Amino acid sequence: MVLFIDCLEKLSHVRLDSQASIIIRVATSCREGINMKSARFSIMGVFLAFIFLAMSPFAHSQQGFLESYNPVNLSQPTGNSYLNLMVGLRKYFNSFTSWQLPAANGPQDPISRLEYPWDQTFLAIKVGAAYTGLEVNMEWSGTLSVFSNSKAQDSDWEDPNNPGQKTTFAEAEATPRCWIIDLSCNMQIPGFSFLKGVAGYRTSQFKFTNTDGYQYGIYDSENRLYGWYSLPLPGANIEFSQYYQHLYAGGILDTAINLGEISNGLTIPSLLLRIQADASYVTGNSHDQHLLRYAFGIINSRGFGWHVNLTTGIKTGRFRFDLEADVRSIRTNGRIESIQEDRGSIFDVFVDGAKAWSEQKYAGINGTIFF
Repeated sequence: MVLFIDCLEKLSHVRLDSQASIIIRVATSCREGINMKSARFSIMGVFLAFIFLAMSPFAHSQQGFLESYNPVNLSQPTGNSYLNLMVGLRKYFNSFTSWQLPAANGPQDPISRLEYPWDQTFLAIKVGAAYTGLEVNMEWSGTLSVFSNSKAQDSDWEDPNNPGQKTTFAEAEATPRCWIIDLSCNMQIPGFSFLKGVAGYRTSQFKFTNTDGYQYGIYDSENRLYGWYSLPLPGANIEFSQYYQHLYAGGILDTAINLGEISNGLTIPSLLLRIQADASYVTGNSHDQHLLRYAFGIINSRGFGWHVNLTTGIKTGRFRFDLEADVRSIRTNGRIESIQEDRGSIFDVFVDGAKAWSEQKYAGINGTIFF
């Protein structure tokens, strides 16, 4: 009995480093101090040690099927704070930016429209930091190549007596050069472990050069006569750039699906799920310069936008891998300043009712490392 008590005293002074090391140490200590006649006391000591560790909160993971996801707890780099770096690729599809203006004197609305679809792949880089529940992120994304299968489109409605008839249409290579910068912060909503409030500032540039186009028309605006024609537009003929600035606010649902609950106990990382939705106040500034004639257009506009992002992935150690889908819509209205040369004279005209808008959709893949 004295030897058994001695084993228990040694057990009480052992630090809980791990379950395995404690069991080994206790078994070794007991084995060194007892003989074959007292073996049953050694076995009892090991058994009690196992029961003690099994009752420890460190030995259990009581997670449900759905879990609120806290990246601080999962990464555990420095307790309740962390840094992370994300790099990803985003493939855009069915995306475009556009503008149009009404006639200064006439019923046509629009009288002219420029449309720029793109299907580029963007590189995305994001740096994030969190401390005591507040997370701050800075993200940049931009085109990897100016090559695009989609064509820039330029349309006109020139007949005031038939304002709904498109009279001119041109297509050209677009050579998109685009970038987006997003600065945001989010914080957990008290009482809702899976919900966060988010606010931020987003700015973007979409720049295009209409190159090697071809124009088709059915109307002669000078003689006001209908007649078919076509003509090539070699080289660069239009420079177009559009800038948007967003002030936005919304919410984030951040949770995880415990796949171990539906996989018969297999060791599978939780499936992380993050949904962000936000609305924004948007200001726009668009520039259109015709290179084959002296003509400029500048639209200053204001409006609103909305944005939804769905991200899902897994995290192992300090690394996280995600797939994401993103949709963004922008609608703005304003005034255009049109500067043109006509018969040797320069005219500067302001016209209300101009519009600038954009639809952006992409699917992406990301990798993140936590520090």
